[in-house]
Amino acid sequence: MSWISSVAVKKTVFAGLVAAFLAAIAGSAEAEPPLVGDMVKFVPSAEDRTAPDTPFISATGEPIKLDSYRGKTVLLNFWATWCAPCVKELPSLDRLNAELGAELGSDRFEVLLVSIDRGGPRVFEPFLEKLGIKSLASAADTKTALLRAFKAPGLPTTFLIGPDGAIRGRLVGDAEWDSAAAKDLINYYVSN
Repeated sequence: MSWISSVAVKKTVFAGLVAAFLAAIAGSAEAEPPLVGDMVKFVPSAEDRTAPDTPFISATGEPIKLDSYRGKTVLLNFWATWCAPCVKELPSLDRLNAELGAELGSDRFEVLLVSIDRGGPRVFEPFLEKLGIKSLASAADTKTALLRAFKAPGLPTTFLIGPDGAIRGRLVGDAEWDSAAAKDLINYYVSN
């Protein structure tokens, strides 16, 4: 084999290795959710865990369980009027619900606010109105039974629940939920 042929073979082998490496990177990017921006705080679930079936009070005042949301991806956000980080992220959750709800359809995606304010709707409804929240209403968990069933470590805590009722992950603390990073993360789970 001549020196020129040897170099050509080495270039071909190198090009093949680079292509394989790039394919592996691209494949792994699709296999894991995109975690950038505020979404670096999102922790994907390590095991299949179904969302608790603990009853809470819906935004219309009726007892409800999370299994009534089966078939859609739900972003469940625990919050309270006295929680500053909760209040900070509420407008972005409202915009996310309006934007992604319209884009994906309310039958495929929904933001579900659950307030743990002890005073229930008489406390948080005027608060949401004053804050200018338009596309969201809040459910109530005045005795924190649902919050405890989820083992949420504090407020705000947001859980992403798949259409099958399995918890896909959680984010503790506030986030810009209407950011491109958040939308990419949610779209990843809606698509997979």
